[in-house]
Amino acid sequence: MIALEKFAGGVLKEKFNTELQKVLDNIADPNTDFKKTRKISLEIVFKANEDRDLAEVDIKSKSTIVEAKATTTKVLIGKDLETGRVEASEFKNQVAGQLVMDIPDSEETNETEENSASVIDFRNASSK
Repeated sequence: MIALEKFAGGVLKEKFNTELQKVLDNIADPNTDFKKTRKISLEIVFKANEDRDLAEVDIKSKSTIVEAKATTTKVLIGKDLETGRVEASEFKNQVAGQLVMDIPDSEETNETEENSASVIDFRNASSK
């Protein structure tokens, strides 16, 4: 009989090991569902000649792995008030409308705040 590990010059063994590595990598991937099954298929097809003393053998391998889970995120959408261009930024536990946070050194600026009872619309303030 034929030793499977040496069949076709070791190609059958190689094909199996290649598909096995794909399956093992997929199982180890935390982005896949561990409950779903994976499968390796080896197909060996024999085509005999008319005299039935010789057969051509095709070897195919295929693995069935699990798709990665979908990833969900949130995107904040707003308009640049100077250019009018719509922009987006991925939301990552930040204040809505905040693209970056620049924290200056704790130096005193000597600025004073005015208390105003009326609401100022800064969108229209630059056009005056």
